[in-house]
Amino acid sequence: MKENKEFLKLTTVLFRTMQNVESVLRKDVQTYNLNPTEFGTLEHLYHKGKQPIQNVCDRMLMANSSMTYVVDKLEHRGFVMRQQDEKDRRNTMIDLTESGKIFFEGIFPSHVQTLNHIYQALEPEEVTQLIHSLKKIGYQAMALNGGKK
Repeated sequence: MKENKEFLKLTTVLFRTMQNVESVLRKDVQTYNLNPTEFGTLEHLYHKGKQPIQNVCDRMLMANSSMTYVVDKLEHRGFVMRQQDEKDRRNTMIDLTESGKIFFEGIFPSHVQTLNHIYQALEPEEVTQLIHSLKKIGYQAMALNGGKK
């Protein structure tokens, strides 16, 4: 029975921690005049390069129609551009514009500092262990969900 109480406590701590981390990150991202999805899209493109819009949807856990809205907003600001995939014309590719790269390079160091402040309570080995443990839990939960995210 003690194990069940510990699992309940772990779940509560996990959710509260995520809410607090998300709140700090949401405020950080808002200082750049972005929402978390816009920031995540720019970050993904910055680190991975040109991507099919579906890859970004999957990464951001969004429906294609919602991602279209996000890309429209980023495109309007001059941060991203759309291109038709030359190999498969059914796919739309998105990439950062030069302006988008410059913008992201300007804000990313500050964002990294915010992450450093959040996780400074942990030793490097604890970070590694926490990543490992959370992945194990995530994969187990995904398996229980029939392999779906």
